[in-house]
Order: sequence, then C-alpha cells, then structure tokens
Amino acid sequence: MSAPFRQNKVCRIMLFALCVPWLMGAEVYRWVDENGVVNYTQNVPRGVKAQRITTQAGAPSVIAEVEEVSEDTEPETPPLTDEQKSMLDELKAAELARQQELARIRQTNCEQAREILANLSLTSRIRVRNPDGTQRVMGEDERQRRIEEAQQGIVTNCGAADAG
Repeated sequence: MSAPFRQNKVCRIMLFALCVPWLMGAEVYRWVDENGVVNYTQNVPRGVKAQRITTQAGAPSVIAEVEEVSEDTEPETPPLTDEQKSMLDELKAAELARQQELARIRQTNCEQAREILANLSLTSRIRVRNPDGTQRVMGEDERQRRIEEAQQGIVTNCGAADAG
C-alpha cells in the first residue's frame, strides 16, 4: 500500500468519526434574544419564546413551537437513586458543619476584635513587646491604624445587631 493511499484512508476515517455526532438525532432549541441575535441551545431557554428543532439521521428536521417556560419554573430533574440521596444528605451535613464552624470562627474573631478595640480605645499609651523581647511605646499613628483594623474586624465578623 502506498503512503498517499494510507494517508487518504486515515483522513476518510477521521472525517467519518467527526461527522458521526451530526448523523445522529438531536433536539435543539432556537430563540432570539432581546438584541435580535439568534441563539441555539440544547436546553429549553427560560423566559423566551423558542422553537424546538428535532433532527434525525436520514430524515428532515422538524420545527415546533415550544410553550414559553417562565424564569421561576424549576427544570425537571430525574429522581435520585438511594446512593445519590445518601451522598446529597452527606453533602448537606458537611455544609451545615462548615457553616457552623465558620460561625464559631467569626464569633471568636468578633470577640477578639472588640477586646482589641476596647484596649486601644481606653489607653492612649500602649506598650508593645518587640520580637527581640524589648518593649516600646506604640506611636499614635500605629494605634489609630490598629483601631481601624479592629473596627474593620468587628464589621466583618460581628453580626449587624452586634456591630454597634
């Protein structure tokens, strides 16, 4: 077999493999958006008038009007298997635990920020220990910066009712 013939055969096989999905049947929805642009999708679009285009290998395409689906209509989902329900319950429990841990951390951060703000607000002359163990008096600029950081920590971590 000559090289050009083999390459030609390989090209034909690749072309056929690429065309196989188009030869199968499909359901596509056609709709026009508010800007007049024609869109195609495999899912029923929400809140717009659409046409369902059904294609089938070897048959002409069929176009049918689709009843408009409102934005707030939930898409139909197939029922879950017992294993999927179990996995969903585990995910919900893990998310609840994560939310509770996050709330606990925020509460701790809120209390720390309030304590820092109280300490910085009550005393104008604050001593700080340097990494080498020596002490120094905190300057007013640094004190004001830390007060702002503590206030931001309160806003971030304390609930709206607790922030005052």
